Amino acid sequence: MTRTRIFATSLFLIICFYGCDCFQIVRAKVLDAQTKQPIDSVNVFKKNRTDQRTLTDINGNFELHSISGGLGGCPPMTIVLTKNGYQTKTIDVSSDTTTIIYLHKN
Repeated sequence: MTRTRIFATSLFLIICFYGCDCFQIVRAKVLDAQTKQPIDSVNVFKKNRTDQRTLTDINGNFELHSISGGLGGCPPMTIVLTKNGYQTKTIDVSSDTTTIIYLHKN
């Protein structure tokens, strides 16, 4: 192989590796901002992708999965949380970490 061909092949593999889609798993616990108690049945969805949604469980926990592109790694997922009686919240959450999110009552 010529040096040019080795370089081109290496560059192609690097671009493919860093430009590949990543599988995101976002986990969080949703609490009432005042009482610090878990909130169940909060509607959680990926911003601009309402087909990717879930609800919090009785302990306020949820897990949301998505496939996302990212240069050199998974970017944070922007999620929206809604529940009657609470202010809607939009937040960026990193994959593979457990985050605590506080919602404020209306």
